[in-house]
Amino acid sequence: MKPAPPRPLDTLLGWVFWCSWRLVGLVLWPVMALHPRLRRHVWQVPHPVPGWTWIHGASRGEHRVVEALATQVPQLWRTSSSPRTAAPGAFPAPADLPFVIGPWLDHARPGRLVLVESELWPGWLVACRWRGIPVVVVQARPSRGWTRWARLGPVWRWLMADVVVIPQEEVGDLKVEAPVGAPSGHLPLKGEDSASATSPPRAGGGGPNTLPPNTILLASSRPGDEARVLAAWSLLPAPRPPLAIAPRHLARLPEVEALLQPRPFDHWSTGALSHDIVLIDTFGELAALHHSARLAIIGGTFDSAIGGHSPSEATAAGIAVVAGPHRHANPAAWSAATVLDAPAAPEALARVLQEGLRQPPPGPPPSGAVARAVSRLPTPSPPPPRATRPLLWPLVPVVHTIGRLRPAHIERPVRVSVPVISVGGLTAGGTGKTPLAGWLAAHIPGAWVVARGHRRPSKGPAVRVGHPGQPPAHGLGDELEMLRRRGIPVVSAPHRLAGARAAIAQGARCIILDDGFSHRRLYRDVDIVCLDARWPRGGGPIPVGTQREPWRALQRAHVIVVFGSPIPPGLPDRPLVHASISLAPTALPHTVPIALGIARPAGVLCSLIARGHTLHPVHLVPDHGTLPPLPPGCVVTEKDAARLPQNAHVHVIHATLSIPDPRPLAAVLQQAGVTLIPPSG
Repeated sequence: MKPAPPRPLDTLLGWVFWCSWRLVGLVLWPVMALHPRLRRHVWQVPHPVPGWTWIHGASRGEHRVVEALATQVPQLWRTSSSPRTAAPGAFPAPADLPFVIGPWLDHARPGRLVLVESELWPGWLVACRWRGIPVVVVQARPSRGWTRWARLGPVWRWLMADVVVIPQEEVGDLKVEAPVGAPSGHLPLKGEDSASATSPPRAGGGGPNTLPPNTILLASSRPGDEARVLAAWSLLPAPRPPLAIAPRHLARLPEVEALLQPRPFDHWSTGALSHDIVLIDTFGELAALHHSARLAIIGGTFDSAIGGHSPSEATAAGIAVVAGPHRHANPAAWSAATVLDAPAAPEALARVLQEGLRQPPPGPPPSGAVARAVSRLPTPSPPPPRATRPLLWPLVPVVHTIGRLRPAHIERPVRVSVPVISVGGLTAGGTGKTPLAGWLAAHIPGAWVVARGHRRPSKGPAVRVGHPGQPPAHGLGDELEMLRRRGIPVVSAPHRLAGARAAIAQGARCIILDDGFSHRRLYRDVDIVCLDARWPRGGGPIPVGTQREPWRALQRAHVIVVFGSPIPPGLPDRPLVHASISLAPTALPHTVPIALGIARPAGVLCSLIARGHTLHPVHLVPDHGTLPPLPPGCVVTEKDAARLPQNAHVHVIHATLSIPDPRPLAAVLQQAGVTLIPPSG
């Protein structure tokens, strides 16, 4: 379903609104950038590799829909905008601010944007429209947020002109099909928000995983619900069934605890359940708790201003639902539930509870909502690469003129006594240069890798030799140290000619220059240029993007190695080699913290997500940057691990390079007198 197309007046008013929205964003920019909880939506916001589906929900409730869609939609990049309640596996969403959402989309280039319920941000909608990214709203329902936006009338029609809306009443409640995990007891620590909270251990060796038999669950309770249900529960004949109370917001826990006094009750987080009343003082467990409850009372159904929370989790668990008269906020979800109407009076509510306990559970209804919703999603259409910092175009001629005046571009190249193979790229960082240099060194007898040793410690000699199995006396730089730990001899030297001569003195029969395409003081017998098909031009020349050499520089290459697909258009007539980088199999827990200091962390993050891992927390620092203190069991890349002690308590993931057909490369190397030993298998 799509709103009515905008009229000319709609477009005019839409642009006025858009400009005003941007001005407000400029005012809020420094506030959000400096706020301790909000700045993670502004600075270094993680993004996926191009082509993934970006799906967004505000907090945990909306992410039940995300979890349901994830069963049938691969490659989902999940984001959340709630500063209070984090959703498992969700990354911070880019703020709807100038200079945030646009650059984020240009890096991420998602195939489509899926918004859950009423999470409608004007800057996102317009930025996606400009880039041709399809936008769809799922689980759309007449919520208060949706109604507020619709009041804008012509502005609303302009914003939603290209948005596909999938109403909840047409496909059904997607939350019913969300997978359910076991209760885990995730309780925020005092002074922390839920995004950074860790889970304290439960007393008694982990505590129960289910509620006691025949438990009545008051789910998502709001002010007034607890007192009403407690009064009705007290009227039930002894022995009364256990009562579990799960407040909608954990900030209300002190209020509910005061209400329960002086009755004896237990806290769910302690794991010691010895009384008839248990207070659910953890978050993220309600869906699983429904599956061990006998009957559910849904909060907010006695308040007309709220209109009742969704009963979808109770419906999915196959239990009956007790609800008050106000259920207008989630009509499609309520239509699928087995509902027992409950009056507000305690005596009448007690009779309804007794009736619900006598009836057999109705069982979960057939659904198919996810399949119906997925069939209506727009086809992914990732936008082409574009400049990531377009405002810096005037500086491009100055920066590149200064670069061409460097001595390395003026002096005559010097030959050495052994063949020299340069592995480089047109762009800075993240194109596969170092993995390919290591792959070549592993398959060429007598090869040494020589590089400048980016950001190595300043103290020590200019030329530093790294032998496998022998810790170096001075730092080599993380990439060279990574190769040394793989068993490859390396030399770290800012002056590549001096480094090559040092390697030859150590017995090298072939020199491999890592990141040497722009360094011309050392003569190269073979120039190999690496291109990442996802970012072939790096978003423009430095400083607009990361491109160090113009596209025409590919004419100097002897071999072009393309990582990924599709093949970039406009390549010169040179031998072409296809390559790919994947993460080697590693036994990891389901949920792991991760810290990355690499040029393009998106590939690592998406690879782990595709394997089913939940990454929390995620620490990203600039390429070669200083990692924060790492918790035990943190996941790091092989490159980042090179800066840590070899016995560090971390999970190291290794990158594996694959070249299906190395024959074009081997033929070029053979002409230069270098023999490439084919990989086994």
